[in-house]
Amino acid sequence: WSCCCKRAGAMDEPDKQTLCVDILVSGHVQAYVDFFYLTHRPDVQSVEAGEEGESEASGMPADKLPIVKTQLSEAEVARRRGDTKAVYACYSTLAALFCELGDQRTTVYFWEKCSEIARLTADAEGETAAIRALGIAHEALHDVTTAISYYEKLLNLATTSGLEKTERLASTHLFTAYNLVSADAESKGDLEQALEHREKSLKSAAASGEPAMLSKAHFALGQAHEKLKEMAHLHEAVANYKPYLTLCEQADDAEGQGAACFALARTYQRLEDGKASQEYLQRFLQLAESSGKPADQADACCALGVLYNQQGDYPSAVEFLERFFELARSLGDRAMLDKVRETVR
Repeated sequence: WSCCCKRAGAMDEPDKQTLCVDILVSGHVQAYVDFFYLTHRPDVQSVEAGEEGESEASGMPADKLPIVKTQLSEAEVARRRGDTKAVYACYSTLAALFCELGDQRTTVYFWEKCSEIARLTADAEGETAAIRALGIAHEALHDVTTAISYYEKLLNLATTSGLEKTERLASTHLFTAYNLVSADAESKGDLEQALEHREKSLKSAAASGEPAMLSKAHFALGQAHEKLKEMAHLHEAVANYKPYLTLCEQADDAEGQGAACFALARTYQRLEDGKASQEYLQRFLQLAESSGKPADQADACCALGVLYNQQGDYPSAVEFLERFFELARSLGDRAMLDKVRETVR
């Protein structure tokens, strides 16, 4: 019985050869060409994995074949009667289908068709939707550079068309994409390129109208400047850490405030402004105490101990270094204990 059931199930599955013949008999030549290509090419995942041979329907589930056939045929019929909106709808449906199947390259193919149709018919809304989808698809393919080009195009089109919501959406996508490029550049040691894209990310965050995004952009840009070490860049780091602190205060983000105060204290110390560094370290310590974070308290006490030692205020240095030692011992953190030993030497 199980064998018979399997045979029956196999017979019920759509056959791509039969579907190809149906399309031709219906007179949809272009639909046939596209359908044949989509169902007879090597499976994308197998090719990328280096596997030889061709998988059934290029890895496409059999139950999806009739949908592809129908949409391609309807697109051709709509094109003949000049119904571009219907053509766009068919291609966007196919793009969504292949996206769902994880085939981003075919997704790109159909969204490119949608983009071209919308451009030729001056359909700004349709074009922006297609361009955004193309950016997302390329980002999914880890082609961030191409994704950025589409998001920038989306932003320009939205700006010229007066689509404010789409402008903010494009800026949000650019914020994420620019940060990806920055992170990659930092991992390769290209700090100048990282800085360039952090600056772009800040502009996109400001245009997005999202305070949380803006605060993250300021902090990341401050860090990018700080890594370059020169005095001018350290001043720029301060100029970004301060608005980050303000935004965190407005959002009642205690953790963010602590990170901002510690970053400002560290940067001011490198700028040899001991008074400002001490002020922000004291604020950082207060925030750590109020939020009950002993590790942050230890960091603040250590930094204050070192700072007071440099200033010649030895009683205060001893006081904070002893607090640091007690906190490190209570946490059982050997790295912290080693740190205090090195500091006391």
